[in-house]
Amino acid sequence: MERTLLLNLLSKIENAAAGLPMWVAGGPVRDMALGRSFVDLDIVLPKRGIETAKAFANEYGGTFLVLHDEEGVARVVIHGAVLDFSQFRGSSEKIEQDLMLRDFTINAMALEVHEFASLLEQNAAGSQVLEHHALIDPACGSKDLVNRTIRAISRANLEDDPLRLVRAYRFMAELHFEIENSTLKWIKELAPSILKPAPERIDHELGLIMESDSTAKAFEAMLDSCLLFELFPEIRRMSGVDQPGFHHLDVLGHSIETLKCLEKLIEDPCQKFIKCDNLKKWLEEKKDKISALKWAAFFHDVGKPVCKGQKGERVTFYEHDSAGADIVKEISKRLRWPKKRLEFTALLIRLHMRPFHLLNDLRRSGPTKRAMRRLLKEIGDDYPALFLLAMADSMAGRGPLKPPELDDELARLWEKVDYFHQHTLKPVRSRPRLLTGNDLQQIFRLPPGPIIGKLLDALEEAQVEGRIVSKQQAIEFVRGLLESEKLNQD
Repeated sequence: MERTLLLNLLSKIENAAAGLPMWVAGGPVRDMALGRSFVDLDIVLPKRGIETAKAFANEYGGTFLVLHDEEGVARVVIHGAVLDFSQFRGSSEKIEQDLMLRDFTINAMALEVHEFASLLEQNAAGSQVLEHHALIDPACGSKDLVNRTIRAISRANLEDDPLRLVRAYRFMAELHFEIENSTLKWIKELAPSILKPAPERIDHELGLIMESDSTAKAFEAMLDSCLLFELFPEIRRMSGVDQPGFHHLDVLGHSIETLKCLEKLIEDPCQKFIKCDNLKKWLEEKKDKISALKWAAFFHDVGKPVCKGQKGERVTFYEHDSAGADIVKEISKRLRWPKKRLEFTALLIRLHMRPFHLLNDLRRSGPTKRAMRRLLKEIGDDYPALFLLAMADSMAGRGPLKPPELDDELARLWEKVDYFHQHTLKPVRSRPRLLTGNDLQQIFRLPPGPIIGKLLDALEEAQVEGRIVSKQQAIEFVRGLLESEKLNQD
């Protein structure tokens, strides 16, 4: 949040309080001490939380929303800033009592509004905040902040809102802190209660973990406390499922390792791909899809346990990609995922083996233009994500039977597919069609329907392969298809 705007809002907040004392508490104080930016303010007052928020919104033109009527919590959104107003929790009569009902010690610090504004005006951070004489810190959160420790205030506080179990790992991932042992013990004991909060709240916290650069580390820790098993019971059967010699870990371990490798590639795809500009471009332009890509990395093999089979002495997992996509659809229903996230995650899982299948063609001087076009038709402009996933999958497998050149082959396949997309497929698609759907209906007296789409697709394929270059050739090509009834056979 821009500092001048924030200072202006803080001065207005005091005016709306009608003489009541007010504090900035929780996250903003923590983040100020850490030198982190923040876009919201947690305003606490002894009473009239909703009334104060409404008065503030009416006076200064913000959008007002009641978050929790019984607990007196309301939100005001103004000029892009989010201001949450809350009154003392439970039977608290002092700010210190209210703070001691919060989740973690590092979130249980407060400053009076004018003191917070003063520090903000000084651009204070770190020790300037933690050693400030007006800092209210009944749980010694300042000490844990210095020691980079996540410590629950009490087991009862975690039990009151089980969502806090996931929040511990969210702060671990966002702040790169460690969770101390007593808190870990309580989380493990309370893990079976994690599904009590609303699915949307759980998904929000998991989403913040996904947006961090330490998702794999947080998920490993959530496995240790059994919390991840409670959130995703589907992954229990992945544990202990051994794989062929390409892998050195069981299915669950490999999935975590794939997520870990993907995070390294997100940070720098050039470590594995020599021609990496378009991968970097995708990561920069499609930031909103990176979380879905990370979900795909974690769940890419979730279908293996149900597809495990045996062919001679070899373990097989035929069609685990399609099974995994179906399983993720069920998970998404439970957590109320947005449709776009589900569709992209499921698509990546369903296609994650395709680059590996094309490697056989690569070894024979391929793949063909037809094979590359078909892959790109399914994945679209997000093909960089599929190759990031495939490379992470390959990096995570270090078994004795893995070909030592596999990663390099994937990188070479990427170069071929990317070059084909940029220099062949895109130019064809950027030019007007040789024949449109209307043309097909008029010239060949065809009714609207699936056959039009099939013909247009076949025309594009022939054009990409250089078999047709003119409208007349396109007409003859279509006439030949219709006469041979090849489309009906396809």
